[in-house]
Amino acid sequence: MIKTNTKENRKIIKIFITLCLISILCLILNLNTVRAETTLMLKQTTSNEQNYQININDEAEVSETIKNLILTINSEGMNKNFLSQTIELYTQLTEKYTNNEIIDIIEKNKSELKENNVNTENINSVIKILKNVDTNNLRKILSQIDVDELATKINNGESAQSILFDITGEMTTAEKVNFVVDILLAARNIKTILIILVILFIYRTLLICVIYKKAGKKAWAPFVPIYRNVTMLKICGMSPWWLLLLLIPVVGWILLFIVSVASKFMLAEAFGKGTVFAFGLWLLAPIFETIIVFSKKTKYIGFEE
Repeated sequence: MIKTNTKENRKIIKIFITLCLISILCLILNLNTVRAETTLMLKQTTSNEQNYQININDEAEVSETIKNLILTINSEGMNKNFLSQTIELYTQLTEKYTNNEIIDIIEKNKSELKENNVNTENINSVIKILKNVDTNNLRKILSQIDVDELATKINNGESAQSILFDITGEMTTAEKVNFVVDILLAARNIKTILIILVILFIYRTLLICVIYKKAGKKAWAPFVPIYRNVTMLKICGMSPWWLLLLLIPVVGWILLFIVSVASKFMLAEAFGKGTVFAFGLWLLAPIFETIIVFSKKTKYIGFEE
Protein backbone atom coordinates (compact mmCIF):
# COMPACT_ATOMS: atom_id res chain seq x y z
CA MET A 1 0.00 0.00 0.00
CA ILE A 2 2.79 2.31 0.93
CA LYS A 3 4.60 1.65 -2.36
CA THR A 4 1.47 2.26 -4.31
CA ASN A 5 0.87 5.52 -2.53
CA THR A 6 4.47 6.54 -3.15
CA LYS A 7 4.14 5.85 -6.89
CA GLU A 8 0.91 7.82 -7.06
CA ASN A 9 2.52 10.71 -5.17
CA ARG A 10 5.41 10.73 -7.60
CA LYS A 11 2.97 10.89 -10.53
CA ILE A 12 1.12 13.76 -8.89
CA ILE A 13 4.41 15.60 -8.27
CA LYS A 14 5.48 15.10 -11.91
CA ILE A 15 2.13 16.39 -13.17
CA PHE A 16 2.35 19.35 -10.80
CA ILE A 17 5.88 20.19 -11.96
CA THR A 18 4.83 19.90 -15.62
CA LEU A 19 1.91 22.24 -15.05
CA CYS A 20 4.18 24.70 -13.29
CA LEU A 21 6.62 24.65 -16.19
CA ILE A 22 3.79 25.18 -18.68
CA SER A 23 2.42 28.07 -16.58
CA ILE A 24 5.85 29.68 -16.36
CA LEU A 25 6.31 29.32 -20.13
CA CYS A 26 2.89 30.87 -20.81
CA LEU A 27 3.67 33.68 -18.41
CA ILE A 28 6.94 34.41 -20.21
CA LEU A 29 5.18 34.40 -23.57
CA ASN A 30 2.44 36.69 -22.25
CA LEU A 31 5.00 39.05 -20.81
CA ASN A 32 6.79 39.20 -24.16
CA THR A 33 3.47 39.85 -25.94
CA VAL A 34 2.51 42.58 -23.48
CA ARG A 35 5.98 44.09 -23.80
CA ALA A 36 5.72 44.05 -27.60
CA GLU A 37 2.23 45.61 -27.53
CA THR A 38 3.38 48.22 -25.03
CA THR A 39 6.36 49.07 -27.22
CA LEU A 40 4.09 49.36 -30.25
CA MET A 41 1.66 51.59 -28.36
CA LEU A 42 4.53 53.78 -27.19
CA LYS A 43 5.81 54.04 -30.75
CA GLN A 44 2.33 54.95 -32.00
CA THR A 45 1.90 57.48 -29.21
CA THR A 46 5.27 59.00 -30.01
CA SER A 47 4.40 59.00 -33.68
CA ASN A 48 1.07 60.64 -32.94
CA GLU A 49 2.70 63.24 -30.74
CA GLN A 50 5.16 64.05 -33.50
CA ASN A 51 2.30 64.56 -35.93
CA TYR A 52 -0.32 66.17 -33.70
CA GLN A 53 1.67 68.41 -31.40
CA ILE A 54 2.61 71.01 -33.99
CA ASN A 55 2.70 74.75 -33.78
CA ILE A 56 -0.01 75.78 -36.24
CA ASN A 57 1.27 79.35 -36.09
CA ASP A 58 4.58 78.22 -37.59
CA GLU A 59 3.89 77.83 -41.33
CA ALA A 60 7.27 76.20 -41.96
CA GLU A 61 6.53 73.49 -39.38
CA VAL A 62 3.01 73.02 -40.75
CA SER A 63 4.37 72.70 -44.30
CA GLU A 64 6.98 70.14 -43.20
CA THR A 65 4.38 68.11 -41.29
CA ILE A 66 1.99 67.96 -44.24
CA LYS A 67 4.79 67.02 -46.61
CA ASN A 68 6.16 64.28 -44.32
CA LEU A 69 2.70 62.78 -43.78
CA ILE A 70 2.04 62.61 -47.53
CA LEU A 71 5.47 61.05 -48.15
CA THR A 72 4.96 58.48 -45.37
CA ILE A 73 1.52 57.47 -46.64
CA ASN A 74 2.90 57.26 -50.19
CA SER A 75 5.74 54.93 -49.13
CA GLU A 76 3.94 52.79 -46.53
CA GLY A 77 0.35 52.94 -47.72
CA MET A 78 -2.75 54.15 -45.92
CA ASN A 79 -3.59 52.43 -42.65
CA LYS A 80 -5.70 53.18 -39.58
CA ASN A 81 -2.91 55.07 -37.84
CA PHE A 82 -2.12 57.32 -40.82
CA LEU A 83 -5.83 57.88 -41.49
CA SER A 84 -6.35 59.00 -37.89
CA GLN A 85 -3.29 61.26 -38.14
CA THR A 86 -4.59 62.82 -41.37
CA ILE A 87 -8.03 63.54 -39.90
CA GLU A 88 -6.61 64.94 -36.67
CA LEU A 89 -4.02 67.02 -38.52
CA TYR A 90 -6.70 68.50 -40.77
CA THR A 91 -8.88 69.26 -37.73
CA GLN A 92 -6.01 71.08 -36.06
CA LEU A 93 -4.95 73.00 -39.17
CA THR A 94 -8.45 74.25 -39.94
CA GLU A 95 -8.52 76.05 -36.61
CA LYS A 96 -6.25 78.59 -38.31
CA TYR A 97 -5.99 77.79 -42.03
CA THR A 98 -8.67 77.76 -44.73
CA ASN A 99 -8.75 75.01 -47.36
CA ASN A 100 -7.24 77.39 -49.92
CA GLU A 101 -4.32 78.13 -47.60
CA ILE A 102 -3.75 74.39 -47.09
CA ILE A 103 -3.82 73.99 -50.89
CA ASP A 104 -1.13 76.69 -51.21
CA ILE A 105 1.06 74.79 -48.74
CA ILE A 106 0.62 71.55 -50.71
CA GLU A 107 1.35 73.36 -53.98
CA LYS A 108 4.62 74.71 -52.55
CA ASN A 109 5.69 71.13 -51.77
CA LYS A 110 4.37 69.67 -55.02
CA SER A 111 7.71 69.58 -56.85
CA GLU A 112 9.44 67.85 -53.94
CA LEU A 113 6.57 65.37 -53.61
CA LYS A 114 6.88 64.54 -57.33
CA GLU A 115 10.62 63.98 -56.91
CA ASN A 116 9.80 61.42 -54.22
CA ASN A 117 7.48 59.55 -56.60
CA VAL A 118 4.20 60.73 -55.08
CA ASN A 119 1.44 60.18 -57.64
CA THR A 120 0.42 63.57 -59.12
CA GLU A 121 -3.17 62.38 -59.57
CA ASN A 122 -3.42 61.67 -55.84
CA ILE A 123 -2.15 65.16 -55.01
CA ASN A 124 -4.59 66.72 -57.48
CA SER A 125 -7.48 64.66 -56.02
CA VAL A 126 -6.73 66.02 -52.55
CA ILE A 127 -6.51 69.57 -53.93
CA LYS A 128 -9.79 69.13 -55.82
CA ILE A 129 -11.62 68.02 -52.66
CA LEU A 130 -10.20 70.94 -50.69
CA LYS A 131 -11.21 73.37 -53.45
CA ASN A 132 -14.76 72.15 -53.89
CA VAL A 133 -15.74 71.55 -50.26
CA ASP A 134 -15.51 74.22 -47.59
CA THR A 135 -13.96 73.60 -44.18
CA ASN A 136 -17.12 73.05 -42.16
CA ASN A 137 -18.61 70.56 -44.62
CA LEU A 138 -15.38 68.60 -44.93
CA ARG A 139 -15.13 68.39 -41.15
CA LYS A 140 -18.73 67.16 -41.14
CA ILE A 141 -17.86 64.43 -43.64
CA LEU A 142 -14.84 63.37 -41.60
CA SER A 143 -17.00 63.19 -38.46
CA GLN A 144 -19.14 60.54 -40.21
CA ILE A 145 -16.15 58.26 -40.80
CA ASP A 146 -15.43 55.08 -38.85
CA VAL A 147 -11.63 55.03 -39.06
CA ASP A 148 -11.34 51.22 -38.63
CA GLU A 149 -13.87 50.46 -41.36
CA LEU A 150 -12.53 53.08 -43.76
CA ALA A 151 -8.93 51.89 -43.37
CA THR A 152 -10.06 48.32 -44.13
CA LYS A 153 -12.01 49.46 -47.20
CA ILE A 154 -9.08 51.50 -48.50
CA ASN A 155 -6.77 48.51 -48.09
CA ASN A 156 -9.34 46.34 -49.91
CA GLY A 157 -9.34 48.81 -52.81
CA GLU A 158 -12.98 49.88 -52.53
CA SER A 159 -14.09 52.86 -54.62
CA ALA A 160 -14.75 56.31 -53.20
CA GLN A 161 -18.41 56.06 -54.28
CA SER A 162 -18.84 52.80 -52.36
CA ILE A 163 -17.18 54.26 -49.26
CA LEU A 164 -19.35 57.39 -49.42
CA PHE A 165 -22.49 55.22 -49.79
CA ASP A 166 -21.52 53.27 -46.67
CA ILE A 167 -20.82 56.47 -44.73
CA THR A 168 -24.34 57.72 -45.45
CA GLY A 169 -25.91 54.26 -45.16
CA GLU A 170 -26.96 54.61 -41.53
CA MET A 171 -28.36 58.14 -41.92
CA THR A 172 -32.06 58.85 -42.11
CA THR A 173 -33.48 60.07 -45.44
CA ALA A 174 -33.63 63.65 -44.13
CA GLU A 175 -30.01 63.47 -42.95
CA LYS A 176 -28.90 62.10 -46.32
CA VAL A 177 -30.68 64.91 -48.17
CA ASN A 178 -29.14 67.53 -45.87
CA PHE A 179 -25.73 65.89 -46.24
CA VAL A 180 -25.89 65.92 -50.05
CA VAL A 181 -27.27 69.48 -50.11
CA ASP A 182 -24.45 70.62 -47.82
CA ILE A 183 -21.87 69.06 -50.12
CA LEU A 184 -23.46 70.53 -53.24
CA LEU A 185 -23.74 73.97 -51.71
CA ALA A 186 -20.15 73.74 -50.56
CA ALA A 187 -18.95 73.33 -54.15
CA ARG A 188 -18.20 76.85 -55.30
CA ASN A 189 -19.23 76.33 -58.94
CA ILE A 190 -22.56 74.82 -57.99
CA LYS A 191 -23.18 77.49 -55.38
CA THR A 192 -22.51 80.23 -57.96
CA ILE A 193 -24.85 78.59 -60.49
CA LEU A 194 -27.60 78.23 -57.88
CA ILE A 195 -27.27 81.87 -56.86
CA ILE A 196 -27.49 82.95 -60.51
CA LEU A 197 -30.56 80.73 -61.08
CA VAL A 198 -32.32 82.11 -58.00
CA ILE A 199 -31.62 85.71 -59.05
CA LEU A 200 -32.76 84.92 -62.60
CA PHE A 201 -35.96 83.28 -61.30
CA ILE A 202 -36.81 86.32 -59.14
CA TYR A 203 -35.98 88.70 -61.98
CA ARG A 204 -38.13 86.78 -64.49
CA THR A 205 -41.04 86.62 -62.03
CA LEU A 206 -40.92 90.40 -61.67
CA LEU A 207 -40.75 90.81 -65.46
CA ILE A 208 -43.81 88.60 -65.93
CA CYS A 209 -45.68 90.62 -63.29
CA VAL A 210 -45.10 93.76 -65.38
CA ILE A 211 -46.03 91.96 -68.62
CA TYR A 212 -49.32 90.82 -67.04
CA LYS A 213 -49.99 94.40 -65.93
CA LYS A 214 -49.20 95.75 -69.42
CA ALA A 215 -51.68 93.24 -70.82
CA GLY A 216 -54.38 94.47 -68.42
CA LYS A 217 -54.21 91.48 -66.07
CA LYS A 218 -53.53 91.23 -62.34
CA ALA A 219 -49.84 91.81 -61.53
CA TRP A 220 -49.98 89.21 -58.72
CA ALA A 221 -51.18 86.43 -61.06
CA PRO A 222 -47.65 84.93 -61.58
CA PHE A 223 -47.55 83.99 -57.89
CA VAL A 224 -50.64 81.75 -58.11
CA PRO A 225 -50.10 78.23 -59.54
CA ILE A 226 -52.36 77.20 -62.45
CA TYR A 227 -54.02 80.64 -62.50
CA ARG A 228 -50.80 82.17 -63.81
CA ASN A 229 -50.78 79.67 -66.71
CA VAL A 230 -54.45 80.33 -67.45
CA THR A 231 -53.79 84.07 -67.46
CA MET A 232 -50.73 83.75 -69.74
CA LEU A 233 -52.69 81.68 -72.28
CA LYS A 234 -55.43 84.32 -72.28
CA ILE A 235 -52.83 87.06 -72.86
CA CYS A 236 -51.52 85.01 -75.79
CA GLY A 237 -55.04 84.62 -77.21
CA MET A 238 -55.01 80.87 -76.54
CA SER A 239 -57.55 78.66 -74.81
CA PRO A 240 -56.79 77.75 -71.16
CA TRP A 241 -58.24 74.31 -71.87
CA TRP A 242 -54.85 73.37 -73.34
CA LEU A 243 -53.69 72.89 -69.74
CA LEU A 244 -55.77 69.72 -69.51
CA LEU A 245 -53.05 68.07 -71.60
CA LEU A 246 -51.14 67.80 -68.31
CA LEU A 247 -53.48 64.95 -67.38
CA ILE A 248 -52.43 62.85 -70.38
CA PRO A 249 -49.06 61.14 -69.74
CA VAL A 250 -46.27 61.45 -72.31
CA VAL A 251 -48.32 62.39 -75.38
CA GLY A 252 -50.14 65.16 -73.54
CA TRP A 253 -46.89 66.47 -72.09
CA ILE A 254 -45.26 66.57 -75.54
CA LEU A 255 -48.27 68.44 -76.96
CA LEU A 256 -48.21 70.85 -74.00
CA PHE A 257 -44.54 71.61 -74.71
CA ILE A 258 -45.49 72.46 -78.29
CA VAL A 259 -48.28 74.69 -76.96
CA SER A 260 -45.82 76.47 -74.63
CA VAL A 261 -43.49 77.16 -77.59
CA ALA A 262 -46.45 78.38 -79.66
CA SER A 263 -47.44 80.70 -76.80
CA LYS A 264 -44.09 82.52 -77.16
CA PHE A 265 -44.93 83.32 -80.79
CA MET A 266 -48.43 84.40 -79.82
CA LEU A 267 -47.06 86.59 -76.98
CA ALA A 268 -44.70 88.30 -79.43
CA GLU A 269 -47.63 88.95 -81.78
CA ALA A 270 -49.76 90.24 -78.87
CA PHE A 271 -47.13 92.93 -78.27
CA GLY A 272 -46.76 93.76 -81.96
CA LYS A 273 -43.50 91.89 -82.54
CA GLY A 274 -42.45 89.60 -85.37
CA THR A 275 -41.11 86.08 -85.79
CA VAL A 276 -37.49 86.90 -84.92
CA PHE A 277 -38.61 88.45 -81.63
CA ALA A 278 -40.74 85.35 -80.99
CA PHE A 279 -37.69 83.10 -81.37
CA GLY A 280 -35.90 85.38 -78.93
CA LEU A 281 -38.71 84.95 -76.38
CA TRP A 282 -38.39 81.19 -76.76
CA LEU A 283 -34.62 80.84 -76.63
CA LEU A 284 -33.53 83.92 -74.62
CA ALA A 285 -36.66 84.69 -72.60
CA PRO A 286 -35.14 86.99 -69.90
CA ILE A 287 -33.55 89.32 -72.48
CA PHE A 288 -36.61 89.70 -74.71
CA GLU A 289 -39.02 89.86 -71.77
CA THR A 290 -36.87 92.76 -70.51
CA ILE A 291 -37.39 94.51 -73.86
CA ILE A 292 -41.18 94.12 -73.54
CA VAL A 293 -41.11 95.51 -69.98
CA PHE A 294 -38.77 98.48 -70.46
CA SER A 295 -39.57 99.50 -74.02
CA LYS A 296 -42.07 102.35 -73.96
CA LYS A 297 -42.92 101.70 -77.61
CA THR A 298 -43.91 98.13 -76.90
CA LYS A 299 -47.59 97.94 -75.98
CA TYR A 300 -50.10 95.17 -75.70
CA ILE A 301 -52.40 95.10 -78.73
CA GLY A 302 -54.00 91.72 -78.05
CA PHE A 303 -56.16 89.80 -80.49
CA GLU A 304 -59.51 90.47 -82.02
CA GLU A 305 -62.18 88.22 -80.48
